[in-house]
Amino acid sequence: MAFLLAFLLALAGPATARADTAGWTDYEAIIWQPGTAARDAGLRALGFSAGAVIADRAGTDAGGIAQRIAPLRASGLRWYVENIATDFYAPYHRWFPDRPVTWQFDEIRRLHQANPSDPAGFIRTPSLSDPVWLERIRQRLAGQVRVHGRYRPLFYDLADEAGIADLAAFWDFDLSPDSLAGFRNWLGTQYGGLAALNNEWGTDFATWEQVAPMLTDAALRQQDDNFAAWSDFKAWMDVAFSRAVRAGTAAVHAADSSALAGLEGTQPPGWGGYDYTLLAGAVDVMESYNGGNSIEIARAFNPGLVVLTTSFGQGPEEARNIWRQLLLGSRGLVVWDEGGVVAPDGTPGPRGQFLAALLHELRGGIAARLIAATPAADPVAILVSPPSFRVHWLLDRRADGQPWEARGSAAEYDSGTADRRSLPRVVHLLTGLGVRPLFVSPTSLARGALRRSGMRVLVLPQSIALSVAETAAIRDFIRAGGRVLADGEPGRFDGHGRRRASPAFSGFSLRPLDVLATAPAAGDPAPLEAMAALLREAGVVPGFALTRDDGRPAPDVEARTYRSGGVTILALLADAAATTVTLALPRPAWVRDLRRGGAAVRTDHLHLSLPADGPVLLALSPTR
Repeated sequence: MAFLLAFLLALAGPATARADTAGWTDYEAIIWQPGTAARDAGLRALGFSAGAVIADRAGTDAGGIAQRIAPLRASGLRWYVENIATDFYAPYHRWFPDRPVTWQFDEIRRLHQANPSDPAGFIRTPSLSDPVWLERIRQRLAGQVRVHGRYRPLFYDLADEAGIADLAAFWDFDLSPDSLAGFRNWLGTQYGGLAALNNEWGTDFATWEQVAPMLTDAALRQQDDNFAAWSDFKAWMDVAFSRAVRAGTAAVHAADSSALAGLEGTQPPGWGGYDYTLLAGAVDVMESYNGGNSIEIARAFNPGLVVLTTSFGQGPEEARNIWRQLLLGSRGLVVWDEGGVVAPDGTPGPRGQFLAALLHELRGGIAARLIAATPAADPVAILVSPPSFRVHWLLDRRADGQPWEARGSAAEYDSGTADRRSLPRVVHLLTGLGVRPLFVSPTSLARGALRRSGMRVLVLPQSIALSVAETAAIRDFIRAGGRVLADGEPGRFDGHGRRRASPAFSGFSLRPLDVLATAPAAGDPAPLEAMAALLREAGVVPGFALTRDDGRPAPDVEARTYRSGGVTILALLADAAATTVTLALPRPAWVRDLRRGGAAVRTDHLHLSLPADGPVLLALSPTR
């Protein structure tokens, strides 16, 4: 158990060396918009380290590329290659000079509205399973690597704001012949035989060639709540998206084994291909907007993933967000500049001055140390359940009675469904107590991840769809003494989305997470106290305490711990406004403020002022 107490008592030497992705060991500050050599020199002076170069999809004109990278090279800035295959990975959300970025998605929505029975509205162009397009993209990526490879770009971006449809928008893609052929082959691996599929779906297909998915309109009319034929198709599209992305990454690696492939503008877990149990391992780099805890979830399923985040503003809230994303594992920042960072002659603007101060600290060693550190791991697991997300979505659409096809990407991004509320609240409470959970997927849960990782607590946040194997693993966990905290009734549906005849955990003891029933009031410590009590029942006790003046837990503070050699780094970040807290350690330790500097002091009790624009970072050691 990697609690702070264990860290403080550890007398080990330097931490075991770990391989960073292609040696990405420091924080990169990247400007997105191209500019002049004078502008780039001004950016370098502010602390920027790289820029973006838009790929030439029409070919690999070495002369043209040399001209575009010349200002960056003259200023000593590196770059990444941008938007190489957006026409394949993001055809329904891409820039055009004379029309909206979503015009193709708008067209298929109009097509469906005019004739809902016409399947043409549900054929993705191009299909993610089209072998001709996959080969075209492979050759294009190989050509980009050949031209840029000698300059060692940071990474090759497959696409910006990619998705099955428009970003995270829901749509009944993809009924193209290539997609349906892939779907049927994939179903064979899931069911083993046609009889098993017919039994689960409630169908009577005579051959695999007859197998067709259930679309959303039909699923909404299902009276027996058997959504398996619909849910399986949505699962397949997530598989098809991740496979296509993985094929792009493989093409980059084949051209240069040390090169990195990435995606930009990734969306919250959910629709559009954003099943991070699949997608996180398909690339080396992700630029994330961090909706729905996506950074933590993606890095859980690919610990070596290089995460970049995005900056659009300035001020204390922006600084706090940038720091918070670094604490979550970000290794760099992509800055969107519409003129406030630097002028064409390199003169810094107000936002440039704001970023310069921040980058001076981040790139002065603090970020590199956090990147090299190992986040603490505690014996609490949270299930990330894409099947539950799908079933929740369908039940919500049935309940609201609104046309599902009218929902765009913004509606899905900001979706306030029960499962979308539950998981972030659980994570927030655990982080407020200084507990870092392990995220597990349905596959890893079924294969014994809880047993292998020594978990004591499993949290099921609105996990209403669980497979037979998941259910068996959870029952075994309970029998072995594990504690399950459930928000809602878990396993009402099976892993394919078919309602069970009886509850999955009848006769088994699950503790309800009543603490998540309502949104906590600002400043209310009661939810933290309730969660701490549930964890204590399972023997999970954080190695420190954060309290306010009245001795109750300090709400609205994130506490994260990292191992750095024989030292523990404790990061304390206020959620919004500045606040004061008292930190109590189990025994005296040598404590040093990494941001303010100064001599270490030996203590077990500190009164701390947490600023509104960043964390307090403390280095703690059992010895001087």
